[in-house]
Amino acid sequence: MDGISAGVSGIGVSAQGIALSANNVANLNSDGYRAKSVRQQDLEQGGVRASGISESQEPTNPGGSNVDLATEAVNLDTRGISYQADLKFLQAQQNILGVALDMKA
Repeated sequence: MDGISAGVSGIGVSAQGIALSANNVANLNSDGYRAKSVRQQDLEQGGVRASGISESQEPTNPGGSNVDLATEAVNLDTRGISYQADLKFLQAQQNILGVALDMKA
C-alpha cells in the first residue's frame, strides 16, 4: 500500500471512532444504551481498517446507559491526535511526491 492510501485509511478509522464517541455521548441518558467503540486492525501492506464495532459489557445505570464521559473524552482526544497525525503524514507524502515530480521535470 502506498503512503497516501495508508494515511487515508488511518483518517477513515479515526473518523469512525470520533463518530462513535459522539454517538455514545449523545446517548448518555438513553435507557439501556451500551457504549460502542471501533476495533482497529493493522493491514499487512500498511495502513489500518476498522474491523468491527465493540459494545461495552459494563452494566448500564438504571434509567440510563453505561457511557463514561471521562472515557469518551480520552477517546475523542486520542482519535483527534491520530487524525491530525495522519493529516501530517499525508502532507509529508504530498511534499515527497512534489519533490519527485520536480526532479523528473
